[in-house]
Amino acid sequence: MMHSATPSSKPVPVAVFLILQAFIGTAAIILLVWELGWPMSQAGARASEWFTWSLVLLALLAEAGIAWKDKRQAPLLRFSILGAVLLLAAARFGLERPLRDWLGDFVAPRTAALIALVVIQLTLVIPFSLRVLRLTRSRFLQQARPGTLFVISFFIAIVGGTLLLKTPNATVAGLSWLDAFFTSTSAICVTGLAVVNTETAFTQEGQFILLALIQIGGLGIMTLTYFIAVIVGQGITLRDQARLGELFSEDNLGTMGHFIGKVVVLTLTIEAVGATLLYYSWADNPPREGRLLWDSVFHSISAFCNAGFSTFADGLADPGTATNHPGLSVIMVLIIAGGLGFAVLHALPGLLLRGFTSLLSRLLPRSRRIARWHQQLPFRLHTRLTLITSASLLIVGVITIFITEHWSLTEAHLWEAVFNSVTARTAGFNISDFGAYDFDTVVLLCALMFIGGSPGGTAGGVKTTTVAIAIGELIRLIRGHQSLHIGNRRIAREVVERSTGTIVLSVLWVALTILLVSWNNPKLNPVDIIFECFSAFGTAGLSRGITAELAPLSKGIIILSMFAGRVGLLMLVLTLVGRTVPRRYDLPDARLPLN
Repeated sequence: MMHSATPSSKPVPVAVFLILQAFIGTAAIILLVWELGWPMSQAGARASEWFTWSLVLLALLAEAGIAWKDKRQAPLLRFSILGAVLLLAAARFGLERPLRDWLGDFVAPRTAALIALVVIQLTLVIPFSLRVLRLTRSRFLQQARPGTLFVISFFIAIVGGTLLLKTPNATVAGLSWLDAFFTSTSAICVTGLAVVNTETAFTQEGQFILLALIQIGGLGIMTLTYFIAVIVGQGITLRDQARLGELFSEDNLGTMGHFIGKVVVLTLTIEAVGATLLYYSWADNPPREGRLLWDSVFHSISAFCNAGFSTFADGLADPGTATNHPGLSVIMVLIIAGGLGFAVLHALPGLLLRGFTSLLSRLLPRSRRIARWHQQLPFRLHTRLTLITSASLLIVGVITIFITEHWSLTEAHLWEAVFNSVTARTAGFNISDFGAYDFDTVVLLCALMFIGGSPGGTAGGVKTTTVAIAIGELIRLIRGHQSLHIGNRRIAREVVERSTGTIVLSVLWVALTILLVSWNNPKLNPVDIIFECFSAFGTAGLSRGITAELAPLSKGIIILSMFAGRVGLLMLVLTLVGRTVPRRYDLPDARLPLN
């Protein structure tokens, strides 16, 4: 007689391990926020370490169970992750002293211990994050517009940043909910407008949170999430590749996985090089004693992400930094690099090589074969249009500032004009008082902030290519041509219409924000309000000193304007409207008088 198996003899399903993994990831996030956000006693630190080790052991159990039960996962990959967790766990006790010795006076022993705990907890959070990523591949979200997840991810990041900035350890005297939400939005949207002084209002932990929000906002939540998915071998779907291709202005969807990796690696490399150069540029006369390394890293990331936040009370306007030309040069190069867009940065080495071989062929006749070979390399219209428009705006900005301010050609004026022409393109750093400029200079700076940077980068605004296409369309109408041609290419009608729609929507939006903020703050100078509204929408972060004086409703309007400028106003409108229904018929033409 056969006996049926008892319930206790049934094998444990893989779902149990997945639930355990979700619990571990959630608990690790809560623990990490507690460690960074609240003061911790010695007993609390011991409890935190004990709880961390318990999570590590549970994570080992969950990973081993998934590797054993889920046959769809590659065993080698699963056991590699398991080995990495074990290795990091074994290195926990030996991590604190090397960090303290290497960083010296820059990081306190407690900070080194926290970094070690953060490293371990991140290894617990990442598997959970990858499980959450799979939820984005549900049928409902797969049918969403490409920009929907982009908009939602930014909003979720802003809410998370607000909660972190409200923790006791983040600020010296605390922030109101509105000011925390404003600061989080400004950081995630890489704007730089601040209602409090970054140096005096935030603690070291608060500045670290702010910098993390800037980095996340510069790269984007989707970019970081898909990057983790790629490096652990999970991969991304074709629809994911289409989403990322639209965000980064990249046409070759088949290489988006590799492109995402290059974006993150390129960003970290440029920021590391920038921090190193700033460190040595400021070494002889440090802006703040004992904080040189932190200040260099903070400003490098803030500059490349076009955020404009500074750990100095007066920004870069302090005489020690405003007259430090090597440091200003590094800041400007980082701003321009972040504003060009990742697709252009990726193509830039090939373009420089192409120009070098072309020059070499003129000097050395025997090298013409090499030059002809490089001339055959593809040179995208997007890259050419971005570089030409960006260079033109920079030069026009410098010349116009000299004209509007009636300056004589001196070294000090030249540096100020060049830096302001660069930083007005959504960067937000200042080496001078913008409240002292004449109204015609304010109009120029508003135009530069409105245009912003280039697609697929860290900058905001309506974008350089949008303005270039709109100007080209205007020239086409004047000349009476049937279609728009740029660089031996015909621009698709859909692209022209999106460019025109973006500019019209953006002008109406900025006009509406100016009207509402002026109505809500009748005592403020209208010129200052106009400048503030253009700065918010262009995510430039420049101000004439009225940000902290804005009424609560006006702060809310500026928050919404920063969000719309970062994610793209047209994308935001299309996301709110939802799925459109195409019209399958057309009506007879109607000619209306326009003059």
